[in-house]
Amino acid sequence: MLSSLFRREIRASLLLTAILLVSGGWIVVVRVGNSAMIAAIVVVLFCSFLVSVRFPRAIRGSYGILVIAILVASYVQDFQIDDKELFVILKALIAGVACIYFKRTRRDFRELFVDVMYYMAIISLVLYPLAYVAPGIARHIDDEYSTVFGLLYVRSTDLQRFNHYRNQGIFWEAGVYGVMLTMAFAYNFLKYKKRPNWVFLLAALSTQSMGALSVLMPFAAYCYMHQRQPRLANLAAIMLGVVVTLVLAAPGAIDDAFSTLFGRSLQGDSSITVRINDMTLGARAAADSLLLGRPSGDLDAYNALALDEYGYIKENDAGISNSITGMIYKYGVPVTVIYCWVLWLRVRRDFGGMAPLVFAVFTGLLMIEPLGLSIFVFMLLAYRDYPSIAGRQ
Repeated sequence: MLSSLFRREIRASLLLTAILLVSGGWIVVVRVGNSAMIAAIVVVLFCSFLVSVRFPRAIRGSYGILVIAILVASYVQDFQIDDKELFVILKALIAGVACIYFKRTRRDFRELFVDVMYYMAIISLVLYPLAYVAPGIARHIDDEYSTVFGLLYVRSTDLQRFNHYRNQGIFWEAGVYGVMLTMAFAYNFLKYKKRPNWVFLLAALSTQSMGALSVLMPFAAYCYMHQRQPRLANLAAIMLGVVVTLVLAAPGAIDDAFSTLFGRSLQGDSSITVRINDMTLGARAAADSLLLGRPSGDLDAYNALALDEYGYIKENDAGISNSITGMIYKYGVPVTVIYCWVLWLRVRRDFGGMAPLVFAVFTGLLMIEPLGLSIFVFMLLAYRDYPSIAGRQ
């Protein structure tokens, strides 16, 4: 019996790892086996349903509203659904089926996510120093990506810009790994309490991701402080909010702070510039299509502003590297509001009194990378808890 349980655990862990890989793994960008991996996930899920015809209630009704809203918005933009829009809907459906799968196996995939990220963090913390001190150990996949034993991936652009690699785990960019580690830390610290939190924090520090660490470090400090001195933690959070508001009024101070902490200038780093522009220009460009958004590939409004103010344009398949702004630009405000509502329901159920903070953290993380419409995040939005799980929050 123990052997059977172990095999089921391994299968579930491998399936979730594959879902994480297609949600933000290096294959998303390199396109090596991305479609094949998604097809394999679908086959595994389909075969699992051949074993039993039982379909437990695993999907929340609010998630169904979100998927219908995305479908309607995609269609009414130009009265057709193109390949990119169909792919988003397909990911949403796969996420729903995956939730049914985990519900049938009586395995909370969020708890499993904590376990998978914990072991992934340990592996990366062992392998990353090797790539850091001996870059030659990383074997080239293409001009951009190299791998250490297939368990850690690094980018040549990091080596060129920073003179060393950053820890990005199995993901396409260190910031994505930082996002996943932050989400795992939140679930581990506030809900499941089963793994050493310092492992997630140390792995996140090794990513050297400005965006993820800017969210994770204050969040972790608040969690630890709130655990011991709730009133002091709340006072510190208010003070931090005041300081951040004041600093935002002085862009030079922000640049100095990030240069000191991360060795990167907000003014001179092109990747930072593009991401900030994706947030600000994307929001401005969406102003004339707030209700229904735009068809896929229509970046004319964005490119007009980017060309006029910064002298560059994006290719039609580039997209906006910012989940919330990208959602407003692509699907309009109503869909984005429904998305945030469903996300709020998720964190309120999972984190209780800490829900407002976690909601701010999760939406902040989605502002870093375009992860909001990935299979894994769709699963978080879709999953309907067991009563016993909800009751132990």
